[in-house]
Amino acid sequence: MMTAEWVCTRCGSTNRALVPDAATRAEDECVTCHTRHALERDARPVRWRARPVGKKVA
Repeated sequence: MMTAEWVCTRCGSTNRALVPDAATRAEDECVTCHTRHALERDARPVRWRARPVGKKVA
């Protein structure tokens, strides 16, 4: 297992999730604002890109 560190796009909090070593994608929820994010491995092995997922805002 490895740590995927990511920054919430809604509130800016830094979050961490344990993911399998071979994972390139994951999902996690911000510990501060509870927004769900889709995570993708970035060029740096620890920092991952995050984008919100879930309900669309009209």
